[in-house]
Amino acid sequence: MIELGLARIFRLLARTPLPWRAIHVAGTNGKGSICAYVTGMLSAYNVSTFRSESDQSALKHGRFNSPHLIDRWDCITIDGETISESIFRQVEARLIELNENEGIGASEFELLTATAFEIFTQENVDVAVIEVGMGGRLDATNILGQSSGWDKPDVAGVSIDQFRPKPLATAVSTIALDHQGFLGSTLEQISTEKAGIMKPGVPVVLAPNDATVTQNLLNIAKKVGVSQIIRAEDTQGYESIWSHTQKPQLFDNEQVRKQNSAMAFSLTWLALQQLHRLHDHIPSALTALISSFREVPSHTIWPGRVQDVSIECITGYKPLILIDGAHNAESAEALANTVRKRTYNDRPIIWVVAASYGKDVRSMLQHFLSIDADQRRTHPPCVIATRFGPVDGMPWVRAMSPVEIVDQVRQTTNQCKSANFSVKPSYQTAVNDLRDALEEACTIAKKWDGLVVVAGSLYLVGDVLRMVREHGGDIS
Repeated sequence: MIELGLARIFRLLARTPLPWRAIHVAGTNGKGSICAYVTGMLSAYNVSTFRSESDQSALKHGRFNSPHLIDRWDCITIDGETISESIFRQVEARLIELNENEGIGASEFELLTATAFEIFTQENVDVAVIEVGMGGRLDATNILGQSSGWDKPDVAGVSIDQFRPKPLATAVSTIALDHQGFLGSTLEQISTEKAGIMKPGVPVVLAPNDATVTQNLLNIAKKVGVSQIIRAEDTQGYESIWSHTQKPQLFDNEQVRKQNSAMAFSLTWLALQQLHRLHDHIPSALTALISSFREVPSHTIWPGRVQDVSIECITGYKPLILIDGAHNAESAEALANTVRKRTYNDRPIIWVVAASYGKDVRSMLQHFLSIDADQRRTHPPCVIATRFGPVDGMPWVRAMSPVEIVDQVRQTTNQCKSANFSVKPSYQTAVNDLRDALEEACTIAKKWDGLVVVAGSLYLVGDVLRMVREHGGDIS
């Protein structure tokens, strides 16, 4: 069950100090990648000559992202490494007992968030990179920097709230229509909910967005009293960040990745500034540090996002398939652009698609099918609709019926025809079992020398990776 609000998370963590400093990221698309890049940049800082020459200790850092991909605990890391199952279950068990004994009625996500935050305190992290689950204002992660509601001092006579500092920085990534039943039916309404993580005196980094959305975010930031507003598309905004050194080129030519990388750099830099970790008396080492930050995105592995995977252990099919958790129109468009670049020489595409119930599947399919209309391929696309299994810790998540997805394919095709955008899949079918769907996709791909692409849901991608792992395959 999803029930937004902070009352229950306050009760779960009422007696828990959160002395670590947070980097808090909201948005619809890209926030997971931004958090992964920030984590990589913090690791790069730790091993840098700049840090050692500055005589500073390494920063122990954690990351919490959602949803998990394969195992429930893989969404919590310490220094870039997933925490052990035993630590996760020990802390989770204590919180489940507290929830039951005090009749808190916390949701699964609230228990997961509390577990992550307890682990970060227990493990004495210095900085935690936190991805918002849904929205922002009423998301469980937004307990950061807010009063605990626990009016009794701890054993040392000091209020818990004195150990709950505000985040070092916040960010709002790109915003698209998603979770409208909870966040609002317009982009402006959704952006207002996501802007709820902004805090007085805390800098915010904003991604490029629709003009109305951007203005709304700017208005809210000023009203809240954030200390600094940095816009990812504003070149002048980076002049102060790069300080005395020459402003480098931003990462690479892929716009989405460049944007997320720039936001991660801004967040990391702001955090290090506030922690008094940046000194310009060793400019050569600082320049080297910046260069190491620029390299982070190119070697950051973000599982389930534009990932090439072998499923030979499942199907016997040797070529790699492409998996991506694209689950809304914007992320589907980004995936379509990636696939368009890969499928040269008229290579056909076999889409294996699943989606959560209630998702705008037609908008995703329109982007997927547009690749073939653009390139006028000899072999039109093939769509195999399937479903993902039950999601551990998220009983409210339901998979859309494969038959309903196929119906959406037909409606998308008709819609495209009416707009002089003629696309008709060469083959479309509903297959309830994921393994059977992958087998069928690989059979067709082998016949046509096609590219198999699995998309539509992170839960689907997680099921594929879990299946590969269970059959002894490599998921790295």
